[in-house]
Amino acid sequence: MIEIRWLGAAGLEISFDGNALLIDPYLSRLGRIDLIFRRLRPSAERIRAYTRGLGRAVSAIVCGHTHFDHALDIPFIAREVGCTLVGSSSLRTLTRIHGIDADIRVCTGGERIELTGGATAHMVPSRHGNVLLGKVPYPGEIDPRDEPPLKASQYRLGDMFMPRVEVGGVCIVHMGSANFIEAELERLGCNVLFMCVPGWKNTPGYPSRCLAVLRPEVVIPFHFDDFTSPIPKSRPVRVLPTADLKGFMEEVRRHAPGTVVLVPDPHEVMRF
Repeated sequence: MIEIRWLGAAGLEISFDGNALLIDPYLSRLGRIDLIFRRLRPSAERIRAYTRGLGRAVSAIVCGHTHFDHALDIPFIAREVGCTLVGSSSLRTLTRIHGIDADIRVCTGGERIELTGGATAHMVPSRHGNVLLGKVPYPGEIDPRDEPPLKASQYRLGDMFMPRVEVGGVCIVHMGSANFIEAELERLGCNVLFMCVPGWKNTPGYPSRCLAVLRPEVVIPFHFDDFTSPIPKSRPVRVLPTADLKGFMEEVRRHAPGTVVLVPDPHEVMRF
């Protein structure tokens, strides 16, 4: 059995055999003023509160792409816990400019990385959704000449992956943006599919084509929360106004009527 927690935004924690595998952990949840006008500094308080309460070793952090809401906290977490990093050359640049000397498995797409505890991360090449004025935000590579703290616009996309993790007999696909390369998904399949919601209407056939090719048993919408505000303790997260979570779920149920659809609260434990 494995346990999965949605950490908010596109962040996942996958726990197994005393290990934790993190994908795109973004715990800082900086406000709009920070994102628009300031250089971005991770919230040491929020990150340390999370890592100290984790109760298990972080075996690896996998990064699907290097926009700030996926990668901002990774250098800080890596410094705190010490672990393998898996991601693009842009992630390597990000860690280097932060002075982090980490074990980084640099991927270009298609690699299968063996991780501690018997987990495997398959870095499936992917595409980012058109979520900013109908375009992909901040394309390109993080500039090695940049000096942190960086602005939001300096967190460039880098290579885009859709991590596919296999552990404990369960296959999990992390779709961190509402787009994909259909040919790369053929013959893969999965048990649990985390699907990014924002921008889903801008990709023709999403989610119908994705569901048809991956054939998941469970679909979990995510990245629909307003990650510019803290996760509330006693009420549901605020849904991004442009996400149309209800319409997305209706589409999933229409095109995959036998699939279980779960909408968890952040940090709720899901067992598979």
